[in-house]
Amino acid sequence: MGTKLHSGNRSGRRHGRLHWLWVLLIQIVSSLLIALPLSLSLWLGGAIHNLCMWGLSSIAGFVSACIATRNGLLNYAAWIAPPVMLFVGYVLVWGYAPSAGPVFLCGFVSLVGAATGEVLNQRQKKK
Repeated sequence: MGTKLHSGNRSGRRHGRLHWLWVLLIQIVSSLLIALPLSLSLWLGGAIHNLCMWGLSSIAGFVSACIATRNGLLNYAAWIAPPVMLFVGYVLVWGYAPSAGPVFLCGFVSLVGAATGEVLNQRQKKK
């Protein structure tokens, strides 16, 4: 974490030209792998399922978007995968869409996570 992600010249970059694509693919896969067991929590009862869908999915979205932004994914794109994969994971498990509330909350909190990652990147550049 102490190394610079981007520098002013091309030769000083830590990552290759398509590094952001790998970060996006890793974020998509990891978000889906988190969404599947969260969707299965419906078997554990309403309270636990609500905690998973409203709370844990949002926390995971925040962390995922922040890490993706810190690793080179554009912050405008880093927030999209967590809520989309929450929706897709739920549809894959149950065959129908989840409530819109948890998906929108996950999207909003992921947006805040991506913004946090961008602020951390900007602070690192100033040092």
